Amino acid sequence: MQDDDGLVKVRVMDEFDDLESELAADEEEIRVDSSDVRTEASEIAIRAIRQGAEIGGELPVVRKIAIMLIMAGSLLGLLFGVLLISADPSDLLSNPTGIAEGEAVVAGLLVNEITEDGDGGEYLEGIEVKLLDEQENLITRTFTDQNGRFIFDEQTRQTRIVEVRTDGNITEQRILIPGEVTQITITMRAGSGTNKVDLRMDSTLQDSVDVGTAVAVFTVLTAAIGFGAAMEALRGHSYRRTQWLSGIALFSRGGVFIGPGLILTGMALNRIARRQFEDWTEREE
Repeated sequence: MQDDDGLVKVRVMDEFDDLESELAADEEEIRVDSSDVRTEASEIAIRAIRQGAEIGGELPVVRKIAIMLIMAGSLLGLLFGVLLISADPSDLLSNPTGIAEGEAVVAGLLVNEITEDGDGGEYLEGIEVKLLDEQENLITRTFTDQNGRFIFDEQTRQTRIVEVRTDGNITEQRILIPGEVTQITITMRAGSGTNKVDLRMDSTLQDSVDVGTAVAVFTVLTAAIGFGAAMEALRGHSYRRTQWLSGIALFSRGGVFIGPGLILTGMALNRIARRQFEDWTEREE
């Protein structure tokens, strides 16, 4: 029914209202079925929920996934660095080539000196060759074969001295570590005295261990920065800072390519969700 202000009354009719009451109603009254109202309201509510999920739910999920990926990549880097730091370098330094004790041999060839007139250079057969320890104590001995060759089997990887003494010739000594040199050639020369030649290789293993330790510490530090990037993404204050910290975390190299791949994926997802960061929002405003 229309009132003094020109408004129109709307009456909601339930499906259970009887026909008599409907006919008795004011002719100017607009009648609406309540079932239609409920159906329309339900549809509006469903659309609102769906739109809300799309607008408010998609980007937070993306950002959460980005945080988890950055943390996972940084965790791999941290584990990789801890393993490097916890490795015992003394094992490497005590056995630099990884050859087990008792598996190395000392082999060589014995010849005489070639003189100015072209004589000499023959293989020396039946010459005694001694193997001494570092204090020149006798360990074992052998004799050259018809081809001037000699061999000492299954020697431990410690400093050894190969010594050859013959009448009228200079005593020859070769200082070596079994396994570092496959074969030595000793030339016997006329004269007196002792000729010592150190064949031990200059080791750079200590430098390698130092570099490895520095790399391990750097790996742990960059992984820690990666955790900082994840926390920055969680707070959502600065998009630029988050990406910069994530970029540094790439150097943690967890699992070689796996960790950096996870962090890169997280950075890409942060790029998608960049409008959720305060500094990016202020920039657009």
